[in-house]
Amino acid sequence: MEEELPSEDFFVEETSAYRFSLVLQNEQMECLANIEIFPPCTDIDNDPTELEEEAADPEIDNGGEVSIEKSNSSGNHAQSDSPSEIPPAVINPPDIFWFLQQNNIVQTIDYPAVYEFCAAIEMGLHIEPTVVARGIEPIKGADGWFELVVKTTGEETEFEEDEDGNVDLKSLNAYSEIEVDQKLGTVHPPQDGINGIDVCGLAVMAAKGEPFKLFGGEGVELKFDDRVAFAIKSGRALFEKQTISVVDQLVVTGDVDLTVGDIDFNGFVEVTGDVPDDFDIKATKGVKVGGAVGACHIESAGSVEISSMAGKEIGHIICHGDLHATYLNQVMVQCFGDVYVSNEIRNSVIKATGKIIVERGAIIGGSCTALDGIETKSLGTTSGLRTKVVAGVYFPDVDRFDYLRSRLLVINRQVDSITAAMKPLQRNLEDEALESVATKRMEILVEQLEKLEAEKKMFSSEITASTPQVFASKNPKINVYDKLMEGVNVTLGETNKEIKIARSGPLSIIENSREGSLYFLTLTPMQIMATQLEEEIIAAENELAGGINADKPNADEKGTQKEGES
Repeated sequence: MEEELPSEDFFVEETSAYRFSLVLQNEQMECLANIEIFPPCTDIDNDPTELEEEAADPEIDNGGEVSIEKSNSSGNHAQSDSPSEIPPAVINPPDIFWFLQQNNIVQTIDYPAVYEFCAAIEMGLHIEPTVVARGIEPIKGADGWFELVVKTTGEETEFEEDEDGNVDLKSLNAYSEIEVDQKLGTVHPPQDGINGIDVCGLAVMAAKGEPFKLFGGEGVELKFDDRVAFAIKSGRALFEKQTISVVDQLVVTGDVDLTVGDIDFNGFVEVTGDVPDDFDIKATKGVKVGGAVGACHIESAGSVEISSMAGKEIGHIICHGDLHATYLNQVMVQCFGDVYVSNEIRNSVIKATGKIIVERGAIIGGSCTALDGIETKSLGTTSGLRTKVVAGVYFPDVDRFDYLRSRLLVINRQVDSITAAMKPLQRNLEDEALESVATKRMEILVEQLEKLEAEKKMFSSEITASTPQVFASKNPKINVYDKLMEGVNVTLGETNKEIKIARSGPLSIIENSREGSLYFLTLTPMQIMATQLEEEIIAAENELAGGINADKPNADEKGTQKEGES
């Protein structure tokens, strides 16, 4: 009875010496060859009965050749017409090629594998099932993808050379500054795949790539069937988890260093660590630094919040909002708002269009100018370090007028110098030998003089036409809670005085505009304006002088003390 073939064998060739089979696997992408070597047969007795039975066997001819059985996918054997006689336990590559070709496996044969398979049989090695034909796997099409046209991460550094070929290693240009209506990127469609073939040469269809689904996050609008992303606000682009967004906040985790570089961001900047010397930060919506700041330049169209700053006389802060700090040392500040310092301002130049408030410490050295008043625990130092405070002054106007006056002073000196140089040249014009040289020099000096006169006229006209701005919040007042030290220079309104005698607080200092001196009053809140306090003092003095309503408290009872009084 014929042995039942395993279902996975689609071809079997069996002789007295071996059993060879082919198996399709991996969805007909591989054809596996396996061979089982039979032990050698013993000598056959010359029994006439056996010879008659052997002769009667239709599967064995007189020459002892074994017919090749082929099986189709259903496992039925078919008579083969093998072209060669196979020696016992040996199968040749041409025979395997023939078996494969008879089963429509032609262009996918792995010829080296077949030769190695047969060589291993010849050498008597243990034979493992071997892949003798391999299909060509289909290649899936490329998935759709999103092409960014802006830079989103700090890894995309791009150095630029200046006109002299120098490169600033702190200018990384790592982020794109996004503007409204700016294109951020485009979604590309998926691509078709490349078809493959199985071991029998039949086509295996390749899958098409997956489409890319883009999501629009904050500050982004998707157009053209959600294929193109546009910004609807300014800031920095972020692309995470198939979502494109534009945010107006840049967070630097840790310290600013050469991997971060200088920061110029259209939004809010937050640094959780320190900002060392020579690194600059510029932001349009505010700056916050959790650590210490060195000799840097910080500029913000909004508020600025830092822990401390040691500016080394070159550190500079420009903010168009409030400034909050714990400690400022040798820093130049231009603040278009209020300045709040927790501990101390030392040897710094602070200018504010609002108030300057030092909550728990002192103002020592340098100068402080504020339109809306100054308040501190202590003012000045016993060491005699010069400290200057100015209240009730709008520093942009003062700075501009000071610049114009200084330029006029320089121009006048240059005009005088040129005029003095022209006098001897006038005499040289009368000398024929020197006339040519003198004429050229005179022309140069006249040209320079004309430019200076035009510049002088422009500056003078600006000074004449300009008048200081008037602000309702103007408050020429200084509050000192603890100590007012000797040597402090105080300017309130039109009055400038140097403190000759140290005083203990709490006290408020305002201008005595009638006498060009200062009033030292009992401390009042900063919200109470200096003009209101002076009006009350004048009213009380008038009542006292006229003897009217003597029962009302006079100026002395209000705690008023003029400069020079003990």
